[in-house]
Amino acid sequence: MPKVLFIALALVLHSILFDSQLFAAAGDVAAQKIKYEYFVDTDLETGKFSEAFCSRLSEKHNWEQVSADISADETYTSIFSFKDESSHAWQCEIHIKKVNSMPNRMFVEMTMMQVLES
Repeated sequence: MPKVLFIALALVLHSILFDSQLFAAAGDVAAQKIKYEYFVDTDLETGKFSEAFCSRLSEKHNWEQVSADISADETYTSIFSFKDESSHAWQCEIHIKKVNSMPNRMFVEMTMMQVLES
């Protein structure tokens, strides 16, 4: 796997996993929502990049993949669930799409929302 992919994934995951103040509920009743957008340079095809990205989240960071889909415009969408260090439940929706105007570039959008538990 290209070195660029590992570096990009490391930066994404580091920002998600170590910015714990973003995940703390702090007594709020409303669900928190966090959105990240990235451009990643890679030699991988979109499907292979999506597979590598999602595998890394599942295997290395223990996120559970709930669903995966590919739309007609070749956007790869995956839904994950996970619990943070304070045992708050979260859902993450990931969209990965090739940037047509730039070869070897992917657009990654991650939207995480805290799941309000009843």
